[in-house]
Amino acid sequence: KSLRLLLALPVLTSSLFLAACKKEETQPQTALPANGLLVNGNIDQSAQGWFFGTDTTKPTNPNEYTSGASTEAYSSPEYSLKISCSQVKDTATFCYYGQQSIPFKTIPIGAKLTLTAKIKTALVGPGVSLAIRGDKGNTSAVVFVSSQDKTSITGTRDFTEYSVTLDSFPGGIDNLFVYLVYLPKTTGFVYFDDLSLMVN
Repeated sequence: KSLRLLLALPVLTSSLFLAACKKEETQPQTALPANGLLVNGNIDQSAQGWFFGTDTTKPTNPNEYTSGASTEAYSSPEYSLKISCSQVKDTATFCYYGQQSIPFKTIPIGAKLTLTAKIKTALVGPGVSLAIRGDKGNTSAVVFVSSQDKTSITGTRDFTEYSVTLDSFPGGIDNLFVYLVYLPKTTGFVYFDDLSLMVN
């Protein structure tokens, strides 16, 4: 269930909590770059801006997930983010790429946020999902939306565009995250490329 993954994903916070924005404090909207609010959404040579993690309750990585920037397959030249797993040894463990340091104070309250990725899969099992999460402090999620249980991203398929949308951006958060989740009980490999987080 997505809720279990939500609770297991790490809460990463900076040393200074950022105050949630108010409508009257937001700056006028200007055109966003191609990746919107994300850093290195085109995966330019490295995984810079992205962090990789495994289920925090299983810090030893029992499924031996491998990850990194890859030139094996890409949607736009010439890198993508790759995750692979050859054997499931722990059926509850999962892993993910994530990004924080997203400039959420520029997002108007009530705006729609859409996380989009081009994904190539050769997977067996539940596959992968996309998620957006907003946290208050270092303990609780104020908002969470995931493609899991809504869109199946598994099997063998060439680069295909997928997205998940947060219908109304809330106030009262200290951090905003996006996640590319390699779900439990999944084997095979996946490539993520051309990622963006856009304000609609």
